[in-house]
Amino acid sequence: METNLSVLIPRVSKLSQKFDNTSLILSHHWVLIDEINSKKKLYIFRKNKELLISKDGKVDSASWRYLGKNTLLIEQEKVKKLYKHGFFDQNLIAIKTDVEGNYSFFVNEEKFNLGLNSENKIGKYLYSKYLNNTIKNKVTRRKRKSIRNKKNSGFYNYNFNYNYNVLDKINNKSAIRKFKIFLINFSLVFFVSVFVLLFLQYARLF
Repeated sequence: METNLSVLIPRVSKLSQKFDNTSLILSHHWVLIDEINSKKKLYIFRKNKELLISKDGKVDSASWRYLGKNTLLIEQEKVKKLYKHGFFDQNLIAIKTDVEGNYSFFVNEEKFNLGLNSENKIGKYLYSKYLNNTIKNKVTRRKRKSIRNKKNSGFYNYNFNYNYNVLDKINNKSAIRKFKIFLINFSLVFFVSVFVLLFLQYARLF
């Protein structure tokens, strides 16, 4: 199972929501996944473009804007950063700058509290929800296509006719076998009857 996020993100990006669905961003609180600092850092995107960042009960105010073409602008402490879309759904946001090579991950707070709280678990989440299901669907579609092709090629008709012919031959052989047995039994009865009649006539002579 592939869990390397630098490999996974490009593979699942086409299955992602777009950032123009800002209502999905606004409807959740997002926790930054920080493998180094274990302290929870919460991001709250508000409709008035204010971005609240909470850590240890302390709240800082920043701002955010959607610029179109899957790009977010975040300004914090007079420093503006442009973030590009990596992946986005109701549970995960993955973004990165043009300069930074690694993604920053934000997890829906509800899912974070339920255990989706590390990059390794994010990798497993993406694979199981998107790639694994996609592979299963492809296999299912191939099987269905194979069945359709066999039907169109007359494969099943051939098998049906073949099985019907085999059964017909078996039934015919069974009828012939029964007739042969009947003839043998009839012959035995006939010869026994003739022998008995001849024996009785011979016995009367004496």
